[in-house]
Amino acid sequence: MNRIIQLAIERPMAVVALVLMIILFGWIALQRIPIQMAPDVRQPVIIVKTDWRGAAPAEVEREIITRQEDQLKGLEGLKKMTAVAEHNEGEITLEFLPGVEFTRALLLVANRLDRVAGYPEEVDEPRLSTSGTEDNAIVWYVITREEGNNTPIIEYGDFLRDVMQERIERVEGVAGVNIFGDTERELRVIVDPVKLAKFKMTVSEVVGRIRSANASITGGDISEGKRRYVVRTEGDLQTVDQVRNIVLRSDRQNRGIGRVLVSDIAEVELAFKEERARIRQLGIRAMAFNVTREQGANVLTTVRGIKEAVAELQSGPMKAQG
Repeated sequence: MNRIIQLAIERPMAVVALVLMIILFGWIALQRIPIQMAPDVRQPVIIVKTDWRGAAPAEVEREIITRQEDQLKGLEGLKKMTAVAEHNEGEITLEFLPGVEFTRALLLVANRLDRVAGYPEEVDEPRLSTSGTEDNAIVWYVITREEGNNTPIIEYGDFLRDVMQERIERVEGVAGVNIFGDTERELRVIVDPVKLAKFKMTVSEVVGRIRSANASITGGDISEGKRRYVVRTEGDLQTVDQVRNIVLRSDRQNRGIGRVLVSDIAEVELAFKEERARIRQLGIRAMAFNVTREQGANVLTTVRGIKEAVAELQSGPMKAQG
């Protein structure tokens, strides 16, 4: 120790240079090495969520959860499977053993879900997530209107889902984006019971006819020489007027053909679904979203990428929206 002290006294410039080099390399390491408070020691987890609007928990369990569990059980590396049936949705949590390749497990789960058949018509496609409800969001954002913008905040829900969510989910390390305070557009067919009775029809007949008109059906094929033509009926409804002009009944009578259209017995309009929740910031209506990370993703690197994506949106698409 005395020798070290003597060298430090005899060569002060060398000591100063050594200290500066330590500070310099420490600063470079701090800027370039991805650091987070604690390592990720969680086991791989995949969440399967399936929405069924208006369904009771017993129906969700019977029609969705049970069928999905039958296909998902026996997955390679699966340690634990937990299912929850709630109003409007079902959720299955798949916990895998440590060391399981996450990408492969995600692919196997998606393939098994494709085998599930017989869902009710109102059930949405299952959604896969790599982050469960027990995981904390790494960032939160609140969105409000600029001063002078009188457009209802609810009308920006489509923009958040189609533009903002799609952009942020492309950031490396992001598992998902959860939006709060928004609602989706829906096409409403408001039936007049008096007019319905006048034409001697029922609501179930109207619903069935609209569904059949919105379906694409293969009508077989026609062979002509060496060529074969596939006949297909495209019934993809895109506008309100198309729904209004759907023929519900066409009766051939002595004096001609009497047709009943949707517009004859109902009002058709494009509106928003009923809001399940409202968010306010300082008394002003707002929307919010948070971001969760993938299993094993570095928090600091992911947050940096999210901030860059948000800055890009603020200077471009969000600015154009006002």
